Amino acid sequence: MRTVRDKVATASRSGGASRQDLLERYQCGPIQFSGNPNAFYDRHLVFDHVVKPADATPRERFEALAWSLRDLLSQRWLKTRDTYDRENPKQVYYLSMEFLIGRSLTNNVLNLLVEPLVPEEMRKLGLDIAELAEEEPDAGLGNGGLGRLAACFIDSLATMQIPAIGYGLRYEFGIFRQEIEGGPPGRAPRQLAPPA
Repeated sequence: MRTVRDKVATASRSGGASRQDLLERYQCGPIQFSGNPNAFYDRHLVFDHVVKPADATPRERFEALAWSLRDLLSQRWLKTRDTYDRENPKQVYYLSMEFLIGRSLTNNVLNLLVEPLVPEEMRKLGLDIAELAEEEPDAGLGNGGLGRLAACFIDSLATMQIPAIGYGLRYEFGIFRQEIEGGPPGRAPRQLAPPA
């Protein structure tokens, strides 16, 4: 089974997929990535941030790009779900208290195999994708070992094209300050100290 990295390496050696191939693959729904006022990127700037594209801050541009990539993925995700419904493959359900996934923007561009398309579209808009990627905060969804290991397992499953879903805990106030209420009988509830 070919991994995503194998596909990227093959695409790089062969000059990559043509722009038209990428558009057909990822713009498989009714909306395109950019280039007109109805495209993903432009709509996210206008409708999510209520800002003209020329007046957007770097953070607003990053968010519009990240959401646009999610929208590209979601159209493919619907097709994948249809395939799973039709083929009924075995699936992995991975449970972890936390996932330390790190920054996602550049990983998503690479893993979606849209590296030739997205930077070109951003250049047309006068933007540098590397500068936009610097706007992404590190996802604080874990504190180290367990969360990083869980994220690596999920990444490996995706790379190997094994149907999988990661389940974690959704902490109400983040993982840095939690309380245990009504612990074992006879013990007073205690508050966990934030990590050093």
